[in-house]
Parts: sequence; C-alpha cells; structure tokens
Amino acid sequence: MSGLDKRHFISVTVLISALAFNPLAATELSLNVLQNSSQQQTNNLTNVLASTLYKRGLDEEAAKELSENFLDAHSDHMDEMINQLVHVYPELSHHEIYEYLSSEALHRRSIDLSSYDHLVSMVAKIKGKALSTAELHKLQTVSKLNQLYA
Repeated sequence: MSGLDKRHFISVTVLISALAFNPLAATELSLNVLQNSSQQQTNNLTNVLASTLYKRGLDEEAAKELSENFLDAHSDHMDEMINQLVHVYPELSHHEIYEYLSSEALHRRSIDLSSYDHLVSMVAKIKGKALSTAELHKLQTVSKLNQLYA
C-alpha cells in the first residue's frame, strides 16, 4: 500500500469509528477529511499543470508559480469539474484538458468549466472540429453538473 493509500485507509477507519461513537465529532472529522482531500487534489492539479508548462519550455519555478496563480484565480473544485467532464464526455482525456488549461494559464485567460459556452469552445478547440448535437447535449449536462460546484 502506498503512503497516500495508507492515509486514506486510516482516515476512513477513523471516520467510521467516530460515526459509531460520536455523530457530532464525526461531522467535524468528515469536514476535515474532505478539506484535506480537496487540498491534495488542488496540489496535484497544480503539479500537473506546472509539469505541462515546464515540458513546453517554461522555467520550472515560473511554471509552478503560473499554475498556482492560475488555479488560485479559479474554483476550488476544478479537479472535480474536470473529472465530471471526462466522465460524461469520455471522448476527451485528462491529458487533453491539462494541455488546454496550461495554454489558458500561459496566456492568463479566464476559464469557467461550469459555463456551457466555455465548455463548447474548449472542446471544439481541443478536438479541432464542430461538435455534434449529441456532444453538445453531453456538454450541457456537464455544465449543469459543474454549476453545482460553483
């Protein structure tokens, strides 16, 4: 088991124990676990974007700073929104989305993964083609789901 798996297992075990013995403490503990998980996802996304920018020729420190600033300016739920997009629209990969986000970060453009218009524009740019009605319907679903995070 990796270190992250062990921490996750321990967190779940503590959460279940707390639920059994003290519901009030369990509520506080579950909020802490969720906050830590969200922070780890944000850090992971920051590292992925920084790595992508570094591979494109940016200095390592500049890439890290740029990706941190880019993600600070956007939703705390960016990773969940990306996962939602890939789940509903599997024709798009995480890698393609990260490449797109790194370009947006590099040019300091704003993004909104809860906006239907932005999702259509983003997917059309990534895929390099006009989208079908079925694809547009999928993106409308993603937009509605991602609005729950905003």
